[in-house]
Amino acid sequence: MNYKEAVKELRREPLLLRNRLYSILVDAQYVEQFAALQLPLVANERCGFWYVKPHLLRETAYFKSTDGHTGQWKFSLRRLNFHLLPLFKEFGGIVLVDSTRKGKLIPDALSKTVPIWCAVLNYVMFEGQETKWDAQKDCWLRTPREMVSESEHCVIVERIPQFAEELKRLGLISKKKLIEKLGALKPLVPLWRYPGQKVQNQTSSDYFVVMCVTASAVSLSESTPHFHYVQGAADDHELWATSEVCNGNLDAKLFWEMLSCENEELRVIDPHTGNLFNWLSDGELVKRLNEIYKGRVMAQQSPLELTALGETGIFIGAIDRDLSAKEVDQFDAVVVLSDKHRTDSDENKKCRVLKYMVEDGKLGSKKLRTLLPQIMGAVADCRTVLVLCNSGKDLSVGVVLCILCQRFDTSWKSSSSHLVNKDVIKQHLGKIADYTKINPSRNTLQSVNTFLMGR
Repeated sequence: MNYKEAVKELRREPLLLRNRLYSILVDAQYVEQFAALQLPLVANERCGFWYVKPHLLRETAYFKSTDGHTGQWKFSLRRLNFHLLPLFKEFGGIVLVDSTRKGKLIPDALSKTVPIWCAVLNYVMFEGQETKWDAQKDCWLRTPREMVSESEHCVIVERIPQFAEELKRLGLISKKKLIEKLGALKPLVPLWRYPGQKVQNQTSSDYFVVMCVTASAVSLSESTPHFHYVQGAADDHELWATSEVCNGNLDAKLFWEMLSCENEELRVIDPHTGNLFNWLSDGELVKRLNEIYKGRVMAQQSPLELTALGETGIFIGAIDRDLSAKEVDQFDAVVVLSDKHRTDSDENKKCRVLKYMVEDGKLGSKKLRTLLPQIMGAVADCRTVLVLCNSGKDLSVGVVLCILCQRFDTSWKSSSSHLVNKDVIKQHLGKIADYTKINPSRNTLQSVNTFLMGR
């Protein structure tokens, strides 16, 4: 092998599926140590989901790094994460898991987005009230100084009051409701842990702890000949879990399900180490994963998980497999937004099945803009409507928002008045989040705004 070939091989090494999955398993072992703290483990979607073993996973959250990027700091009204509040009431805190692949100690989601979230909720709870907490002078903002400079910290502090005012103005949460959900008038305090630090319990009766755990190390302290460590190996899995692996359907949930395979001829995990077999080549690993996936698809008959949005007659869910007409015939209409799965229709049934080939991501969200007039016209006379997309949290939310805005007021009472603005859309969005976890993209909401308001 000449010099150029050697360099090419070294550059290719981190890209191997085997190295990524091995790195994820190593990081998951680090995260597992936090289970001893007796706090619920919460995975920050999407990356953090890969690092928490299913039997330890209590909940998921949506804190985006982009909401903490320098100059773009904000409290997201699309990702309220209020479903986490009861966990604080029950356990006194949470362990929030995420990762980063950019050579950082801590991702922006944990170093700034989560601190902003805590600060805004604390501001709402303690506004106008004298406390013993020094943090009040900084509008409750607490950031890790190894990642956030003093100047950036101060700029974010100035924005906390306006974030809190916007939250209150829209009626998405009140001081009384917030304290009721938390169970006590105590501040939310973020703390940070990353590989190389001691795992220790820092809970207190004086505050609720948000322990922000970065799963991946900047570099692995213990070298090994068995694999090349990849920091934040799970990040942007669509780019490395290609169509050659499980038909492009490899995600965190499927990853952990397949690792439990008991067929010795297909098993990929060494039961003694909890890691991939050292002798597995990348090609053999892909071959075994595909065989496991094929068997799983043939055996899968899990029921469809749906969420009813109050008494509106509107239901939302994720489609993770092909569906038969019998599974959805209780609805007047079913809207399916998916390029991966289909739903059969039965002409003898009253159910109207509307199928649209829409991919996930920005392209799908933009395509939704052209489809919404057709979809809304088709379901106009339907009392019960089920809306499905691949995640159940993005494209389907866009369609549901349009139906709600056209049929109901912000209390979800039937209304013939259809005055819609951005505040009304945000209020409906906040109410949906009370029933199910959602994460509509900016492009999806722009499509909704265009359809409802012409802009």
